[in-house]
Amino acid sequence: MLRWTDFLEVDAVRLSLEARERVGVVHELAGLMAARARVPAKELTEHLLARERLGSTAMAGGVAVPHCRLVGVPRIVTCVGIHQEGLDFGEANGGRVRVFVGMVSPPDPAGLHLNVLARIGALLRNARLREALLTAPSPSALRALLVCVEDAHVSQRSEAAVARW
Repeated sequence: MLRWTDFLEVDAVRLSLEARERVGVVHELAGLMAARARVPAKELTEHLLARERLGSTAMAGGVAVPHCRLVGVPRIVTCVGIHQEGLDFGEANGGRVRVFVGMVSPPDPAGLHLNVLARIGALLRNARLREALLTAPSPSALRALLVCVEDAHVSQRSEAAVARW
């Protein structure tokens, strides 16, 4: 069964993004993924920003998922960054984005890229999960929470998993 968290390492979680604007946040996310994606952070930043120019990847609830496909990336790589204050990232209802998920994948598995994006979106629609992510005490706790909720989601019990957390 496909799991987003299979593509998320603890060292790719940052609880406190520092940038104060969109380009800086995207650069921070690229930095979290660059080594595992085998792509220089600057190049990855450029590709993520090119995708943002096509249309904001912000979604309701203060979440954005900057993503791209890139030749030479060996497998899907994701990261999570929390911006405690939030910032304008083009969310449809004008809210501030606080939860950022970056993703880069090779161009070959188009279906897998879209399936991982769909899983991220499905999980992060849960308001209780988003709130729990904002207060996670450590990167490992944040990832563990996502694993727990994703496992429950697969079993159709994501609300119960967040409540247990």
